Amino acid sequence: MDFMKLSVLQRLPQFYHWYAGEVGSRVEPTELPEVFDDGMGNNGNLIGLKLLGYPSAHSWEVMGKISQYLNGINIQNSVIEVDGEPCLFVNSNDEAIALGYLKNLGVAIADFIPLQPHN
Repeated sequence: MDFMKLSVLQRLPQFYHWYAGEVGSRVEPTELPEVFDDGMGNNGNLIGLKLLGYPSAHSWEVMGKISQYLNGINIQNSVIEVDGEPCLFVNSNDEAIALGYLKNLGVAIADFIPLQPHN
């Protein structure tokens, strides 16, 4: 069975950055994206994606496969546990390429839409 065509990723509502220099192991949310450049086109901002609709144990396997696909096109990423679920983090500069590639593989991408209060 091709799990990629059955997968739906939801973009997390915040930007993130690596926690105190622990690249690839811990992230922390930021209210606004940070504005700096390390000279290599990396602004330090991350976007997070979580998998919808899979049981917890199976979601780690699927996220691992998605991570491998992105590694195959040289998109740096990490799968890290956030609130008990595996989440995939990608540099925000790579967001368009990563999401476009995943869509071409058949992965659906759902944007986070915050609840708007009625006036």
